[in-house]
Amino acid sequence: MGLALLAASLPFAASNAADLPQPATEPYQVNERIDRAWEFMIAPYFVAANITGTTQVGRLPATDIDVDTGTILENLKFGAMVRAEALYQQKVGAMLDIAYMGLGASADVRAGGGRISVGVDQLIVEGMLFYRVFNSPQTSVDVYAGGRYWDINIDLNAQGTFVGNFDISRGDDWIDPVVGIRAFHMFNDKWSANARGDIGGFGVASDFTWNVQGGFGYHFNKTWSAHMQYKALSVDYDNDKTGTDSFAYDTITHGPLLGVVARF
Repeated sequence: MGLALLAASLPFAASNAADLPQPATEPYQVNERIDRAWEFMIAPYFVAANITGTTQVGRLPATDIDVDTGTILENLKFGAMVRAEALYQQKVGAMLDIAYMGLGASADVRAGGGRISVGVDQLIVEGMLFYRVFNSPQTSVDVYAGGRYWDINIDLNAQGTFVGNFDISRGDDWIDPVVGIRAFHMFNDKWSANARGDIGGFGVASDFTWNVQGGFGYHFNKTWSAHMQYKALSVDYDNDKTGTDSFAYDTITHGPLLGVVARF
């Protein structure tokens, strides 16, 4: 059962949710693109996450969480993370972030024999609209608002254990409203810096959620760049149900984020 609690702690926003720099950047790019109606960006990325906090599933008691990157990678079966943005007339835009992870683990039961297998599927979809409140050849500042959707499913299978054989599926999903601000600055034609912060939840779904991140980018040319950030995402969610349907997740997911960006 300890394995089930550990696996229940693994869903995260790899999160969900991870942010990469917006399309408008280098001084020469701004000058060349100023007459273009639309600019686009697409960025696959990876978050080497660590998770701390507490979680509670069904009738099980709340359990402390301390899951490192190695544990997550060891149990990763499939994962995909990508971010896309569109900017219109250097002023208004939209961003979409999709992060999926499929995790699985199994272990022999020490007392009484048998084997327990756990599978976790988590999907985080983040959709935001943003408005550029400041724009210069080197710097831009955006305010944004939207939602962050969480969908978590846990499958627990036991064979030959002292409590018998069983197959249990539990899951929950919710949408958190989010508001935030982000900034981007080009030091020269190669190096940039970026930062982002937002808050959300407000009791609509989770009680509260926040996200902060920032880092640097290296620009190979006008189209391709690589970025490294440090990201911390917190959520405090409780579905307010009892019995086997109860689910709570109060965690901070943090770690380095690596991404490759294409702008066109």
